[in-house]
Amino acid sequence: NGVLADRRQAGQGLTRPEEAVLLAYGKLELSREIVGSAVPDDPWLEDTLLAYFPKPLQKHEAAIHRHRLRPDIIATVIANDVANRCGPSFPGRLMAAAACDVRAFVTGYEAAKVVLDLPRVWDQVGALDGQIPAAAQMALYAQLVRVLRGETFWLARRADREDAQINDLIRRYGPGTATLKKLGTAILSPVEQDRAKAEAEALITAGAPRALAEAVASLQPLTVAVDLVDLADASSWGLAAVARLYHQVGAAMGFDRLRAAAGAFRPGDSFERTAVRRLMEELLAEQAALTRAVMVFSGNEQAGSNLEAAKKTVNSWTSLHHEATAQATRATTEIEAAGGAWSFAKLTIANAALRELVAETTAHPRKKKA
Repeated sequence: NGVLADRRQAGQGLTRPEEAVLLAYGKLELSREIVGSAVPDDPWLEDTLLAYFPKPLQKHEAAIHRHRLRPDIIATVIANDVANRCGPSFPGRLMAAAACDVRAFVTGYEAAKVVLDLPRVWDQVGALDGQIPAAAQMALYAQLVRVLRGETFWLARRADREDAQINDLIRRYGPGTATLKKLGTAILSPVEQDRAKAEAEALITAGAPRALAEAVASLQPLTVAVDLVDLADASSWGLAAVARLYHQVGAAMGFDRLRAAAGAFRPGDSFERTAVRRLMEELLAEQAALTRAVMVFSGNEQAGSNLEAAKKTVNSWTSLHHEATAQATRATTEIEAAGGAWSFAKLTIANAALRELVAETTAHPRKKKA
């Protein structure tokens, strides 16, 4: 610890051999946990097992599935993929933050890659070797890793709660995520649109191709698709209408600004990192709860048929709860007006105000008068 502290003080990191040792141990530890779990029994991973063998041997599919090292092979492939993409400490940190076991972690991770179509985009970035500056390519990878980590968290939480398998999550959230991807960033709140645009421009400035930079930057907002799909599934509404109301609720109540502040916050240790992740989860749950209340209030899917209709509906709802919404949004506004960096204490205060709004307005949601 003393050596690491000295290096941090000097602005130095690990050497390549040291990183290689940590990477290897990270893979070995994750592989060991996977072998001792129910992960290798997930039907989705049968193709992972088959792809491990050379193509001439894949015709012996039945024999391969009976291979005595089947769990070890699957575990090795997954562990290599996780550590190579997201780093050796990622599994342990995410399982601690999500309060889940290795089965839920792997389920969320494998589903996240498919739901967001990340391997295809990853390969596109890899195909740029030697064609764009290394800094631009690494920035693209870093953004993809950030998205993959976030999506894995949300899907792992659901896998843990619902005891879902990989294909369960893919079937449930894949089509909806694809629908939202087609709608693009225009459906987002202005703050989120500006953030996606700024991230894309930063990648382009570094040397990334514009189309790929914009595609990569637009992936981060899709990590909330799981909440939107759940909202749509629980109602008779179309996903696009739900998404429009959701993002307008975020703009009106300041959820988008607060999540941006939480995302930019740099935790001091693993406990603070977990606390920020849980706070982010609370914010998303609160935004979903208020969106549900607005849906009940409007009583009609036409409330989210287009951007103007969604704005009008949310404005009508906030007018009905004027005092409560004004008090809830005042906390964020006052913290921003005071200046200075966002601390965890500030994030907690702003979130508490929004939590009170949810409690006050969703207990007995009122419907819009005809």
